[in-house]
Amino acid sequence: MNGPKQDGVTYYQLTQRNVFRSSSAKAYFGSARQRKNLAKRLNSNVTRIIVENHKAKGVVLIDGSKLFARHEVILSSGTIGTPRLLLLSGIGPADHLKSLGINVVFDQPQVGENLQDHLDLYCICEVSGPFTYDRFAKLHLSAMAFIQFLFTRKGPVASSLFETGGFWYVDPDARSPDIQFHLGLGTGIEKGVKYMPQGGVTLNSCYLRPRSRGTVRLQSKDPVDAPLIDPNYLEDKRDREMSIRGLKLTQAILSQKPLQPFIRSEQLPGPNVKSEEEYFDFICEHSKTSHHCVGTCRMGSDDNAVLDIRLRFRGIRGLRIVDNSIMPRVISSNTNAAAIMIGEKASDMIREDYGL
Repeated sequence: MNGPKQDGVTYYQLTQRNVFRSSSAKAYFGSARQRKNLAKRLNSNVTRIIVENHKAKGVVLIDGSKLFARHEVILSSGTIGTPRLLLLSGIGPADHLKSLGINVVFDQPQVGENLQDHLDLYCICEVSGPFTYDRFAKLHLSAMAFIQFLFTRKGPVASSLFETGGFWYVDPDARSPDIQFHLGLGTGIEKGVKYMPQGGVTLNSCYLRPRSRGTVRLQSKDPVDAPLIDPNYLEDKRDREMSIRGLKLTQAILSQKPLQPFIRSEQLPGPNVKSEEEYFDFICEHSKTSHHCVGTCRMGSDDNAVLDIRLRFRGIRGLRIVDNSIMPRVISSNTNAAAIMIGEKASDMIREDYGL
């Protein structure tokens, strides 16, 4: 899955260790938590970055206390959280900040722009027997699965649920696969699934190179309020066409002869969805995020880029951003490994910049 050629289907590689999910916190922070030069503050929400004379000095916490940086502030709050904190700090589009009564510290129109994500579409079929993980929704089977995991670290509890998938083409002229699939041996997280006695199976697809761009904005200057997230999915007509092609391909896969003994009927989109307009309406009602958001503080060498190529904020000294918001474009796959890569590369650059 992470090799030079993605064409085809296989088991997904996972960030797991000894069956359990291995988050970046466990993999990196766990081994460093005892270092003398590391101080931790948990449950301490940051509400503002302190900027004086175009230099980031530190941060303000929600209780009003302040933390000051010796060299620089490294912001790593994610594609949504990072532009949100910058906007709360008065760093972003001046008109938007003024409309909320926020003092403009630095006018950067591109903060919160260029939001990209993979839109997840799904085809769900009812199965003809107890072939998927849906059967473990029954209490006694759930208990048995838990006991199995407790003693063997195997079975459905050890599953990632979406264990297999692959990459293929909806545009025959694409330079590499432009559609991704995730096969889920069950249902439950998708909207609009009716009860199926034997359970179901889900095949998700997402178009990997969307042209549509969204935004992250504030609804108020109150740091407690959630941000306004507009992914602007399918605004570009090509995104609609490619996404519908991908959804039709999932239907074709699940209708193949080798699967017929296991599948009773297609439930979503279903046989009544036929025209392009009906497919588009279905997508508007049933699609969801792939959790691959990127791009809201993109790096680059052009004047409009928020960051330079070493992830330093252009126009504010002592401020660096290290998360998926720095991507100029969403990659043609999942973004977790890319986020880890960004963190590792940034750490190398920081050490180089300070001669460490």
